[in-house]
Amino acid sequence: MVKKENFGESKNIEFKREIPEKHEKLLKDIIAFSNSTGGKVILGIEDVTCEVYGIGDQSPFKLSDAISNMVSDACTPQIEPDILVQTIENKTCLVIDIAPGKLRPYYLKKKGKETSTYIRINGTSRPADERKRRELELEGQNISYDSL
Repeated sequence: MVKKENFGESKNIEFKREIPEKHEKLLKDIIAFSNSTGGKVILGIEDVTCEVYGIGDQSPFKLSDAISNMVSDACTPQIEPDILVQTIENKTCLVIDIAPGKLRPYYLKKKGKETSTYIRINGTSRPADERKRRELELEGQNISYDSL
């Protein structure tokens, strides 16, 4: 349950007022959560002001399917978001819940691993450097970086 008093972006929370025109902005956050400790993208909340707008008249179920298809088509290995409909301040929002991935690194198919592997650092999604990408690859193979 998302509560207004807990509002604010963090390592595990990202707000989006709507799906960005450039879908990569949303996908970047989803990939970063998969490559890190997991998190939630809450659709329907302005990130700067934390004002709740909701998703308007859009069908939450059709929008959920569209997001699932977008993520599945664009990301590799496949990410399976859990999308929940939630009412916040009497407005319908979507909570896209991303579990930490087991098959790291996750990235955009069309851009490749070197340029589109993202990680979460505090409240931002950042490109992973070469060392971090290697570490993610080892984690995906169930090998600890320290054990090498």
